Amino acid sequence: MIWAVMRNYAMDAKWDWRLGAILTVYLAVAGCRGPSTEPAELGGQMQREMRLATPTVGGPSEEFSVEKKPADVATAVETAMKDSGVRLVQTGSTAQGQWLLGKSLADRNVLVQILPIYPGRSTAKITVEGADALARELLSHLSADIGKRVR
Repeated sequence: MIWAVMRNYAMDAKWDWRLGAILTVYLAVAGCRGPSTEPAELGGQMQREMRLATPTVGGPSEEFSVEKKPADVATAVETAMKDSGVRLVQTGSTAQGQWLLGKSLADRNVLVQILPIYPGRSTAKITVEGADALARELLSHLSADIGKRVR
């Protein structure tokens, strides 16, 4: 009788070892599988939303209203930025309005937001990165040039 109990225990131990080995191999193979497509789709959606969101630029800003459509103001802003040595980096629009992001020769971010007030009238808000004399000078030059072009 003891011999039978010992033999059953030995058989159970073999099966436990085999089951443990099979489970370990299965988990290792399952862990080596590539990532699912959901994170890539989620990442793509986040990238699209980030492109739609208005960038944030900290520094002095100036805001003025003009009697033109946002599209007309945008073309005047692009020309004024180009003439001031500000390279247009990115453009976009949100539910509030259109925005243009540029990089100055001094490597400062320049953000111009064009917000429609009512048909035929818009507000342009210019923000230049930095809190020094160079940023204020660039802001005053850009706002004067844009104001002259849209009037």
